[in-house]
Amino acid sequence: MIALLKFFGIGRQNPRTLQFGKLTWVGLMIVALGWTFLLSGLSLADIVTRLSGHASPAVMSISAAVVSQCTILTGFGIALLGLLQTGFGALQRFFDSVLERTARRQDTDPGFAPPANRPGPASKPRPKIVERGLLKDRAYVLFGDGSIEVQTMLGLRRFQSFKEAAKFIG
Repeated sequence: MIALLKFFGIGRQNPRTLQFGKLTWVGLMIVALGWTFLLSGLSLADIVTRLSGHASPAVMSISAAVVSQCTILTGFGIALLGLLQTGFGALQRFFDSVLERTARRQDTDPGFAPPANRPGPASKPRPKIVERGLLKDRAYVLFGDGSIEVQTMLGLRRFQSFKEAAKFIG
């Protein structure tokens, strides 16, 4: 049992292992229920008769194998949704941390520019920073040559003038 728990990552705190979410576990439990019902060999008529005390003609026509198969497939579908939710949640946390780290570095290092905006060997060096501030709740850097870099929804963007940046942001 302990080996099975270790295989599924229960009890481990290692951040590099995949931790199953509640939805995945619910799906796997439904799969187990479906397999148990399929392998038990009981028919739906037997179960209904035992629970209610009399046989129901509507239940007699339903195949236990079909119900078991549908339960198994539904459980696998729910487990897959849980895995996707866990995976996309991990991606979201990763991208949030990258954006936070980049913003922190921009605030502390005045010469920092993301790779797309870094001057290459053939381009001219960045002009001197004159002012930093907010333009309609967006961080900006004003340079000595009058150009301005503004953090937009599309990322860091450079404009030739303050007026052009304000027009773009709206």
